[in-house]
Amino acid sequence: MKGLQRNIDEAVIALTEKPMLAADAERILIAHSLIGKNADEPQPVRFARAMSAILDRVSVPLEDYDLIAGRVLHRELDGEEEAIFAELRRDPHSPYKDTVFSSGHCSYDWEMIAELGLPGLIEKARVSLSEKTDAGRRIFLSSLIEVYEAISRYILRYAEAAEEKNMPALALTLKKAATEKPSDMRTVLQLFWIITLIDCSYVSPNPTLTVGRLDKILYPFYKSDLESGRLTREEAADLITDYYCKHNLNMGRGEHQVGDASNSTTFERIFNFDAPQYLLLGGTDIDGNYAVNDLTCLFAECIQPEFKNPVIVFYYAPGMDKSYPELWRKLTEKALLSSSLMFYNDANIKGAYRSLGLRDEEFVNYHHFGCNWPSPGSHSFWINGSPSSKHYSAFESKEEENLLLHKFTRIPERGWQDVFINILRSLRDDRDVTIDEVYKKYFSYMEDFISNKTERGVRELRIRRRKPYAVCSFTDCFTARPIERGECFTACAEYLFAIMNFQMFGTVCDCFTVTDALVFRDKRLTLSELIDAVDANFEGHARTLALCRRVPKYGSDDAFANSHVRRLADGMARLSRKYAEKYLRTDGFLLVPCLQSDTWHLKYGKDYGATPDGRLAGMPFSQNSRPANGSCTNGLTAMFNSMLNIPADGFLSGALNLDVDRKQFDGDDGHRIFASMLALYLERGGLHAQVTSIDPGDLIDAQTNPQLHKDLRVRITGYSGIFVDISKPLQDDIIERMK
Repeated sequence: MKGLQRNIDEAVIALTEKPMLAADAERILIAHSLIGKNADEPQPVRFARAMSAILDRVSVPLEDYDLIAGRVLHRELDGEEEAIFAELRRDPHSPYKDTVFSSGHCSYDWEMIAELGLPGLIEKARVSLSEKTDAGRRIFLSSLIEVYEAISRYILRYAEAAEEKNMPALALTLKKAATEKPSDMRTVLQLFWIITLIDCSYVSPNPTLTVGRLDKILYPFYKSDLESGRLTREEAADLITDYYCKHNLNMGRGEHQVGDASNSTTFERIFNFDAPQYLLLGGTDIDGNYAVNDLTCLFAECIQPEFKNPVIVFYYAPGMDKSYPELWRKLTEKALLSSSLMFYNDANIKGAYRSLGLRDEEFVNYHHFGCNWPSPGSHSFWINGSPSSKHYSAFESKEEENLLLHKFTRIPERGWQDVFINILRSLRDDRDVTIDEVYKKYFSYMEDFISNKTERGVRELRIRRRKPYAVCSFTDCFTARPIERGECFTACAEYLFAIMNFQMFGTVCDCFTVTDALVFRDKRLTLSELIDAVDANFEGHARTLALCRRVPKYGSDDAFANSHVRRLADGMARLSRKYAEKYLRTDGFLLVPCLQSDTWHLKYGKDYGATPDGRLAGMPFSQNSRPANGSCTNGLTAMFNSMLNIPADGFLSGALNLDVDRKQFDGDDGHRIFASMLALYLERGGLHAQVTSIDPGDLIDAQTNPQLHKDLRVRITGYSGIFVDISKPLQDDIIERMK
């Protein structure tokens, strides 16, 4: 790996030194030239022609130290190009508005790609085409074939570039990737990267692509290569490291959820500027055996702490730390050095899928995608992913369109804490009210919301299925069912699912706990007194504010607070199961429960008034499954104990930003303590952990001296950020997390 330091340094420089306003100039100029082209053709034809034009015209840059080919040229636009860029953004007939739909927030069928290669995919599509008589499906499949052929030509142009640079080994690998069924690890990894590069650079703004369980998929090729002498373990490590490097070259600067065009590259300039790509490792197979091999260890060893991508998602199964101590040591050591590594509890996720009614064989290859979302696997698709229902041209009325899921807010307009406060206001004059009545009304509202959202999702799915071949996307090229059926994956997936996010979960728990403690249990306040204080942002209510803040919260491992965590989480999980049972088998629609808020806890908090937990107006809410900032008053162990009250089979995701002071776990002894602590949390049923290990003082100093701290990487939500490149409100929130 020493010989790859140039590759690693180049990736770090790209992450930290690339101009903030850098752009993919070639893509922008080519896309502008395609405005209005093939306007009378069906969308699948337009899509294939656009992809061909882009892939035939973009550069194929190559460096003599590349082990894996595939780069994009980023630079700042000149004045004339900025004008073209602005026109491209405005024009309703831009190819990225009506032709090339985003293909992100998903995972492709990487196993199928590795098995068939491009020639096999072409043959599979041709066989399917020969079996179809419907004109729409034939157009759809012909378009897939045209895209495959364009990708093959693109790879062959890279092969020519490699030959011109006197890189015969790489040229041979590229030719094989373009024209042969893969038979070795080099070819498979090269093909995987080209497909990833195309999606993340030329197809999808905010691609957020899951690149698969690579330790499992690549292992047969790796093993065969070792046995035949085609590859050594050290050479495999170099390939993996360069693959990691490439993931960071096509990124930009800044942060996408709280940042804007004033402080971030934005997805319009560079599609992948702040998007994570997820590489999955570990877990268990259909028989419950550990899915761990030497490649799992190699992928862990090759993690580069300086990188943002790929985000390594390790699925921990009970006993893994004891069965694979060296792997666990390496992963936890890397976690203390890198913020682009997360741990999920394999048993919890599988238990949650079972509780929703799925059979083991239906989720054995489940995927993590998006920031912190689940997917049963490559046979399922997120219904919010592009293309949306409007692209199917299948509506029977305007009223029907207005009743679709994409017209429905993902959570109540002002958040789940707003539901709680409105219920309190509705009950303030009821002298006989109890906390049970508050819960009853809260869950009644939640059930109405879940029912409405589910029914809209099912309606949307039925509409898409009226003309399932009307649209085509990059995802369809690399998943089995679209090729077999001649239909878009967002209509023909075995399961389409939507996310049921319980946002600001910790804040809502604390609101229940404080209200129950002060109003109903201890009777220190009346309900009217509490509501009046909240409505006044606690101004003139100093005593009430002190009482609210004194009540132990979620994260402190207080028995009373924990009881509300259990009650609230159990209630939502129960409702999610109820509506999964109603529609899963009849319509193939699934609403999956998650404890997620991403950075909405900042945006909602900024515009929202005070809450009964003692939070003042404008302050952040809690994030994802994590307790609110300042609530973990008894240390990490107490925080873990509090979170273990969330039912192990209740939720499919719930990100925990586990922020630790690096000095606490320094050295070999510190590493061992951290590894044991994290394993114990997961063994006891903890769902998730993603680590930021840093000196809090460095964060504060970085706000004043950013040039001295370009190496500070922190966990934001399902992705990492370079601290000095993110907005100050988000910086401040991360600093508060560390206290």
